[in-house]
Amino acid sequence: MPNLLPVLVSSYVENALAGAGACKTVRLDQVGEMVLKPGARARLFTAREEFLVDRVGLTWQARFPLVGPISMRVTDSYHSGQGLLEVRVLGLPLQRKRGPELARGEAFRYLAEIPWTPHAMLANRELRWRELDARVVEVATDLDGERVAVRLIFDEHGDIMQTIAERPRVEAGNALTPWIGEYRDYEVLGGVRIPTRGAVRWDLPEGPFTYWRGTITALELL
Repeated sequence: MPNLLPVLVSSYVENALAGAGACKTVRLDQVGEMVLKPGARARLFTAREEFLVDRVGLTWQARFPLVGPISMRVTDSYHSGQGLLEVRVLGLPLQRKRGPELARGEAFRYLAEIPWTPHAMLANRELRWRELDARVVEVATDLDGERVAVRLIFDEHGDIMQTIAERPRVEAGNALTPWIGEYRDYEVLGGVRIPTRGAVRWDLPEGPFTYWRGTITALELL
């Protein structure tokens, strides 16, 4: 059984779900930009992301325009302890990755994006909660006997404004690196109050590297 929700999380859920119905999946539509490595140009994308509510699982499907009608399609997913990253152009696979490192990264992603899925805060029995101080709560899950954890930082109004984790970074030989998400501009979409803008960065020795910025344009409960 999951441990009881900390008061900060219970209040967040109450504010987010006032009037919202139950669901099994939360679907988000997104627009934004990604930077693949420091110094590279930003690539625009549109995406649809689906989160499971009762267990740790997600699917992110994005379209990156290339030339004219040609686009790159990216699928990033995590289900039943298995991660998948697949890249296609014109329907042809260019890249396909699996493995424990990818799965761990996807589990981190699910936890860090929990501000978008308050339903999961209530229903997901795979999550473990721990209050660290007056404005910080840790959410964690187990993956093949390994604990994956993210800290949620709340502001004075009870909104989640930041997520922080020490996450292995593949480009740094899996060295633990500060990984930070920023959330803002809370609005009601599909009956649920969530942050509609976000950004994700690595805090590298040479300085912060923000590689994802996005806006949520729609939310649907399935």
